[in-house]
Amino acid sequence: MSLINWIFDIYQHSKINDAQSEAAAMRGELAQLRRSGGSVDVARLEDVMGELALATKTIQRMLLEKGVCSQSEFTALLNNVDSEDGQRDGKTPLR
Repeated sequence: MSLINWIFDIYQHSKINDAQSEAAAMRGELAQLRRSGGSVDVARLEDVMGELALATKTIQRMLLEKGVCSQSEFTALLNNVDSEDGQRDGKTPLR
């Protein structure tokens, strides 16, 4: 194995480990949304939704400001993705 392949292999393994750690953290976060009785912690769920909305707005704004896409291209793709589940309702299934 060449040195470059070896370095790339180490890099890929570190990315896989990072993804596994992130997935475990998300599973823990999801578990925290449920209370011991099985009900949903509404306040925590709203906090998580607010964080997700902020991250989504930030990514959208960055794409537009950096000229990666135009607003009309973004909207067209958003509508296309929204329609993939057979309903154009402004959301996507979580599963």
